[in-house]
Amino acid sequence: MPAPLAELGTPVLLAAAAAGLGAGLLRLLGVLARLGPAEAPAFAFALGLGALGWLVFPLAAAGWLAAPVLLGLSLIAAAGLALLSRPPRPAPPSRLELILAAGIALALAFDLMEGLSPPADADSLAYHFAIPKEALREGRLAFVPRAVSGAAPLTVQMTYLAALALGGERALTLWTMLSGWAASWLLYALARRNLERPLALALALLLLTTPAVVYGAGSGQAEVRIALFALVAAAATAAALASAREGPPAAGWLALAGLAAGLYAGSKYTGLLFVAACGTVLLWPGSWLRLEWLRRAGLFAAAALLAGAPWYAWNYAHTGDPVFPLLYGWLPYRHAGLWDEAHDLALRVDLAEAEKAVPVSLFWLLAYPLKATLAGLPVFESGRTGFGPFPLLVAPLALAGAWRVRDRLWRSPLLPLAALALLFYLLWFLTGSSQRIRHLLPVWPLVLLCLGVAAARFAPARRPLWGALALTLALQLGGHGLFSLAYLRHLLSGEGREAFLARAVSEYEPVPWLNAHLGPGTRLFHQVRQYNYLLEAPYFSATGTLQALIDVTPGADDPARFLSQLRGQGVTHLLVSPGGSAERLTRGLLEAGCAAPVRSFEVRRMDSRTLPGLSTHTVRLDLIALEARNCRL
Repeated sequence: MPAPLAELGTPVLLAAAAAGLGAGLLRLLGVLARLGPAEAPAFAFALGLGALGWLVFPLAAAGWLAAPVLLGLSLIAAAGLALLSRPPRPAPPSRLELILAAGIALALAFDLMEGLSPPADADSLAYHFAIPKEALREGRLAFVPRAVSGAAPLTVQMTYLAALALGGERALTLWTMLSGWAASWLLYALARRNLERPLALALALLLLTTPAVVYGAGSGQAEVRIALFALVAAAATAAALASAREGPPAAGWLALAGLAAGLYAGSKYTGLLFVAACGTVLLWPGSWLRLEWLRRAGLFAAAALLAGAPWYAWNYAHTGDPVFPLLYGWLPYRHAGLWDEAHDLALRVDLAEAEKAVPVSLFWLLAYPLKATLAGLPVFESGRTGFGPFPLLVAPLALAGAWRVRDRLWRSPLLPLAALALLFYLLWFLTGSSQRIRHLLPVWPLVLLCLGVAAARFAPARRPLWGALALTLALQLGGHGLFSLAYLRHLLSGEGREAFLARAVSEYEPVPWLNAHLGPGTRLFHQVRQYNYLLEAPYFSATGTLQALIDVTPGADDPARFLSQLRGQGVTHLLVSPGGSAERLTRGLLEAGCAAPVRSFEVRRMDSRTLPGLSTHTVRLDLIALEARNCRL
């Protein structure tokens, strides 16, 4: 297949495969006919995206990554599109709807600029895109014994692997762009059940331009795609509870809720909290004492286990810990070198100091949303990955609307959605998880939907509601445009891939030289996580304290042990920066004649891709080669 055709055709094929696969599952569960023709495609794509990643995973683990295999899987899955009926022809749009459609088109144009540019997001380069690329280079998916960014549930990332295998890097970035839009589409479909078309469009645009979505939707960040699973699970939970009022809850809805919640857990560890929240809401009405309900709840649990368990089984098979390394000390590990007490302590300290800015307390449980919105601490990252001002602007209207319909509130189909979002937030905060606000993004569309509908129920509030929407959308579209300037400059200037990456990726300068001079017989030890995707030669990523195979914790002080660990991982070269234990240990290797300097690089370290001029400073990286002839260790 010609390269341009593969680049453009692969995202379309994967979208068709996801929608077809999801339609088949919805039909199998018996719920496809209960969805309106306009919302069925959105539900199908959401469920099918997770199912596609679920199917690619065993193929990757078995080494069946040839393009014909993935192409055949996608074509077979796409055949399920025949199960979807054609949506009805919409009514002619009003002037307001045309304005909102223009806003959506503008936001999509901003996203397209990113989709047509090389990937530059640090997390994507570190593991979201790097692990799929490494699997294709090695011919199979390998287990990465690295906490957080290696041994993690990666169902969503398996769809990236398919895109990269079938169409290359451009297909990958276009697929993330396309799949990043789907949550807004599904939110619109659900909003139309309760709101007129203009308000539903406004909520979709609000989600599309939310700072956290702008930051992550066009990259490999998984949260906005995981929001698809949260929306489907919440809608299915509400439908199951509604059917339970007339008798036993419908098995199809329970199974769908379980599958979607399980896909969440199979894509991020916090999905385990979402499964618990979803199961709790399903047992909420009080009929849990009935044997029939317990049997149906078992169906939810079995479906969640089916969808989410494979990655936890993968972790367990390689380490002995399904959530490696969170259960270190509780379970016996298969290999002593995978983790140790020093790394366990260092990770817990890092989590406590670098990922949590406020204590886990009742006060901060209530104050966190206000603090993160009005004056977020750096750990929250709410300045660039927050949810915008809309919640605070519309909260009084939503409370007034809820009070106005208080007599019908307990029968509202949106109440389970609100309860699920609230319960997830409680579990997330009280269990001491990372306090980065973007980890709440998967349930943000649920909050947005509930706030919008509640505010709309307050009849006199339409003008204030539209005022809050207009102000928020103006701010968010402006921020979206600012974020897109780097990509616009790239597309208009005609600069090449290397020039763009040099401008957009922190510390990029050594990469071209390393790719030109390090071949297949070498392996580079480095600590710059965004190099993982960019390097063509084999590498060993020793980011912080997230792995124990090569000890670079602050207390490591034995060069001989360091050398032994480097040799055990096949390392031939080291790229180190001044300061830290790696530089100190490398200096010991140099003094013992076990290594020799190759060259140094002056690099620009940027804290922000959007405004690099305000956050750039220069550091030095030294390339060192291991030597064996004169080594005295």
